[in-house]
Amino acid sequence: MKFTKNIIASAVLLATSSLAIAATDTTTVEINVTKDAYVNFVGTLSTSPTVTLDVNTLAGTQALGTLGIESNTVGTCTVSFASANNYKLVHTVNNALDLGDYTITYAGVSNSAASSGNDYVAATCNEAASNLTITSPALPAVVIAGTYNDTVTMVVTTQ
Repeated sequence: MKFTKNIIASAVLLATSSLAIAATDTTTVEINVTKDAYVNFVGTLSTSPTVTLDVNTLAGTQALGTLGIESNTVGTCTVSFASANNYKLVHTVNNALDLGDYTITYAGVSNSAASSGNDYVAATCNEAASNLTITSPALPAVVIAGTYNDTVTMVVTTQ
């Protein structure tokens, strides 16, 4: 009988030690991948933004180069325009001299001294490059020698 008690005691001891060994734990891992948004101008003016025109051929409307938009966002993009000299080509030495007001046009939207602040709203932020044009004013009979300059800043913003 003593032998049976030892077997039962051993069996109970083994059963309780087996229960003490078993354990569990649970964790949840959330995985996120992030890509920053970007928007860029593309086209000839995005890589070569300085355009030199010949005053002798500066008449009517001519293309300055091409600009388009590329982005990894959805929705629309707005292109805004600003001119350092209020859409005038101003002499770089004597700023009292200028060649008059000109108009710059991109994707059908025009800006000039008389009509500035017109933004272009692109239906998507991915548009093929199209012409940026300048329409020059009537030039004076005598153009004083030198360089006439303006800087137009175009900013594209995702919406």
